[in-house]
Amino acid sequence: MTVRKSLLAMGLAIGIVAAAIDVQPAAARPVIFVRPSYGFGFYGPAWYGPAWAPAYVVPRRVTGDVKIDTHQKQNLVYVDGGFAGQTGNLKKFELRPGNHDIEIRNAEGQTVFHETVAVISDKTTEIKLNS
Repeated sequence: MTVRKSLLAMGLAIGIVAAAIDVQPAAARPVIFVRPSYGFGFYGPAWYGPAWAPAYVVPRRVTGDVKIDTHQKQNLVYVDGGFAGQTGNLKKFELRPGNHDIEIRNAEGQTVFHETVAVISDKTTEIKLNS
C-alpha cells in the first residue's frame, strides 16, 4: 500500500514538473526550486519520509531592453509603427525578443533614426543619437 502511494506521489511530481517545462522556449522556462517537505499522511499523522515536491517557481525574464541615448527630450519614439512615447520619458524600455522596427522623429515630424533592431532576451540594445 505504501509502495503504491509513493509511486503515485512520484508520478504526480514528475507530471507536474514535465507540464511546467513541456514545450516552452529556453528563455521562458521557469526555475523550479525543490526542497524536502514533511507532513501528515492521508490516514492521520505518520512518518512517510521526505517528499520531494516543488517549493516555489520563479519565472524567468523573457524580455530585452532598448536604451536610447540622446540629449533631445522632445523626440518621438515609434516601435513597430506604433507610438511609444517621447525620448525624455523613454530612456530605457522593455521589448519581447526578436526584430523590431524603431523610428525616432524630431518635433517637426522628420525622421532622425529609422532602423530594424534585434532585441535579445536579458540583454540591452543601445541606440545612440548624436543630435
